Amino acid sequence: MKESRYNVWVQRGDYSYLFNAASGALLRISNEQVTALNQFLDHEDSSRCSPAVLANLVVGRMVVEDGVDELDALRALYRLGRENEGSFGLTMVTSLGCNFDCPYCFEAKHPSIMSDAVQEAVLRIVDDQLPAIQLFHVTWFGGEPLVGMRPLIGLSREFLARCEAFDVQYQADIITNGFLLGEQTCVQLRDHQVYSAQVGLDGPPDVHNRMRPLANGRGSFDRIVENLRIAVDYLNVSVRVNLDASNFERVEDLFRILVERGLAGRISVYPGQIVGVKQNLLAPSANYEGCFSNPRFARVETEFMRLAKAHGLARIDVPMPTSAPCTAVRKNELVVGSEGELYKCWDSVGDPREVIGSVDDCWDLNGRLAKWLSYDPFANDECCGCIALPVCMGGCAHHAFDNRLYENRCGTFRHNYMDQVEAYVDQALAAAGPDLVRVASLRQTVDSR
Repeated sequence: MKESRYNVWVQRGDYSYLFNAASGALLRISNEQVTALNQFLDHEDSSRCSPAVLANLVVGRMVVEDGVDELDALRALYRLGRENEGSFGLTMVTSLGCNFDCPYCFEAKHPSIMSDAVQEAVLRIVDDQLPAIQLFHVTWFGGEPLVGMRPLIGLSREFLARCEAFDVQYQADIITNGFLLGEQTCVQLRDHQVYSAQVGLDGPPDVHNRMRPLANGRGSFDRIVENLRIAVDYLNVSVRVNLDASNFERVEDLFRILVERGLAGRISVYPGQIVGVKQNLLAPSANYEGCFSNPRFARVETEFMRLAKAHGLARIDVPMPTSAPCTAVRKNELVVGSEGELYKCWDSVGDPREVIGSVDDCWDLNGRLAKWLSYDPFANDECCGCIALPVCMGGCAHHAFDNRLYENRCGTFRHNYMDQVEAYVDQALAAAGPDLVRVASLRQTVDSR
């Protein structure tokens, strides 16, 4: 047997903690048994290695048979995720218009609300899928999706009725700037099974209002925070704080305000990396400067999460393994623009060069589709040699296709995996003490002494 190439070791006192990126499992092992394990793997002495420890290591995929090719296993998992036809996903741009004017936005927005004709075409696409799927997932997106509230609610009503008729599970979430997320809207979203919302706040009022102003130039911070206080009673709310060199130093000021407004323990915050996407030259991001490099953002993320946890606004976690990581590379998922145009990637919305087809003839797609479905991280030697491959599976294809953004294809685990695992272990120890048995509740975790 051999040790997995995706193991991360952390030592704390008399124990070592072993995280495996390919399984998401975390195992506690006494240092004595670590020594015995090394002797076993080196074929020096198998008598001291506990059978229970070895069994748990196998279950957690921390040790594998000598003949196992872990890359082949990941390659098969990626292919299954890409080709999965048991689920269907739509990202719905109900409006490419927006009430904000963010200087780093990657979309070239213009006023548009999804028409009845486009909605009817979308429903025909869904009707074609329902007999063959078990899960239908929708992400409401924009522009600002709440500007298109009428099509959002109308389509939600139809999606729910159709899924119920075919006994298909329905899931929905929304990505919104939060300015229109008042109580009546929250009630409507919840009643139509939109249970999760991502909202953006980029700092305390002076910073946020500069980075996320209304289209008329006025500030949006106070209205959004007040809406968050309402929304947490109806939705699971996460707050994305988009970071660059101009605002990172002010994030703790934002955290203090959120705590003062009673949101600690009720929302979760996480950092987003601002990327100066220059592909669509009509989008504001084409001229945006001051973005962090990917390695620098990984270091910033570590500090951000430490501060957020200290303020009760986040828990430390480690990424779970994935298959095909996003809509762009999954065969049975599409992004529907507000005028019925189709894309494969969220970052392509509003860019006519990236349109792959139309809702009017959904299955007659052009050659641009091929680049997304042929994206293969396993043809990249750097990806194949990276410890983060099981949790990112090649990362962002959109960035990988652009030489100017190539390094931004990666998630942060590539750069800060040791920091993430150490922080996760320390959080578990602080919560349960040195005698804890389970150190994670949302992933397969085993404990061996």
